[in-house]
Amino acid sequence: MPALSLCGLVCLMIIPAPGIWGVVIGALCLLTILVWAIAAVIDRMLEPVRRRLTAWREARARKRRRAVHSGSGIARKV
Repeated sequence: MPALSLCGLVCLMIIPAPGIWGVVIGALCLLTILVWAIAAVIDRMLEPVRRRLTAWREARARKRRRAVHSGSGIARKV
């Protein structure tokens, strides 16, 4: 998506669109690039949190697997 927006901005610099359409197209391309950049920064900031959460879930799953057993198969009489 950012490459497409960057290509749109470069095309506007080479072949300018007339009037308000050039401003609208340029603004949309710029907005797309900025939103993508902000999303990339947020993704990098949240990566350690995502890793810790995944490790915590895997640890919980491992604990549950160890706690489960098949039993002896012999029922006690009451």
